[in-house]
Amino acid sequence: METAPNTKLGKQGLVHIGTGVNVTGTFEACDIAEIYGSLNGEIQTRELIIHEGGHLTGMATCGLARILGELDGEIEATELLQIQATGRVDGKINYTRLVIEDGGLIKGDVSPSTEPVLQKAAILANKTPDVTSVKNTNQDGNVRAKRLEADKAVL
Repeated sequence: METAPNTKLGKQGLVHIGTGVNVTGTFEACDIAEIYGSLNGEIQTRELIIHEGGHLTGMATCGLARILGELDGEIEATELLQIQATGRVDGKINYTRLVIEDGGLIKGDVSPSTEPVLQKAAILANKTPDVTSVKNTNQDGNVRAKRLEADKAVL
């Protein structure tokens, strides 16, 4: 008797779908997903990379998406959606920041996010954003460094 593989991964998980591999399923809360083959389903990840020749049909929710292959369906990129020269995205597209290289293609229902970046990132990470107010002082430039560290910690 064969059982279906468990596709639910912990927060530090890595999903790698190799060339020539076709997967149908749902991946939740993984850290990085790399698709060289084909995924038909849903994925929630911090970073999504669809490599040239790779294909995702379905739904992707991610912080950062780099598309060199094809995505047909729906994507929500809470930080950055980058479509490279060989990339093709078709469907319902929601992004916070968008970069399209010369030759990249995007079509469908394309809309920028209406929520601030920190709120979206916090929702994806299931936490409340912790934004600390810092006084402007000139003590060795430490205030700016602390503010940058605080911003990086939230994202």
